[in-house]
Amino acid sequence: MMCKVLIFSCISAVMLMTAAYGAPLSTEKVHLLRALIKDLKFLEKSKDKIHLDLYTPNERQECSWRTLQCYLTEMGTLENEIEDEDIDNLQNIKKNLQSLMDLIPPGTGCKICEANDKKKFPAFHQELSNFLISMLK
Repeated sequence: MMCKVLIFSCISAVMLMTAAYGAPLSTEKVHLLRALIKDLKFLEKSKDKIHLDLYTPNERQECSWRTLQCYLTEMGTLENEIEDEDIDNLQNIKKNLQSLMDLIPPGTGCKICEANDKKKFPAFHQELSNFLISMLK
């Protein structure tokens, strides 16, 4: 009986520590986030060439899945505006955003993409970069 109490106490302590400090990121998530940030840097040179207004989420941690979904949808909008030399980067970004979404549970109570403000591509790009960097922490 004493062993069961000890084991249960250890499991409870680990659960509380995880809730307090957050679970460590998986290697796959870290790899995807770094790849996304790297590919986004390649799109930086296109900032002045893209003149679209894109829905730009401003929600954080608890709505990560919905935020990623919105960014993924807006990346599809960019396909017609992006130059041929950047299309591979855009495809990589879309693929990695989808893979990252598959690793994150959907949040609840998160607003839909169209409820976010529309911003020009440079601001959209910056917000997405900041969001991905915040996910690394």
